[in-house]
Amino acid sequence: MVDNNGNSYIGLTRKTQSTALKSVKIRWQKHLSRAKNQCPEWTLYRHLKKGAIYHAWSHNIIAVVRGRKDAYALERNLIIEHKPNLNDQYIKEIKLA
Repeated sequence: MVDNNGNSYIGLTRKTQSTALKSVKIRWQKHLSRAKNQCPEWTLYRHLKKGAIYHAWSHNIIAVVRGRKDAYALERNLIIEHKPNLNDQYIKEIKLA
């Protein structure tokens, strides 16, 4: 995801709906709800809580992967490679890369 200010986040979404795009929409709604109501200390949620909920966000499906292990491996590699500023995951590995 990228907001209109260039802030980016890479996340994994399980296909729980009839299409991948619908699953992404539902996952995004969960992120927004958690940012508003639970606010875990994730960089993405802190960013959303500061007002980015109202930014224009674009959502892109980078890949469709079968299997949890392969999906998490791809997510990890994409985060390390692209270094999106709103991801907390794999911080130690990003600093080493």
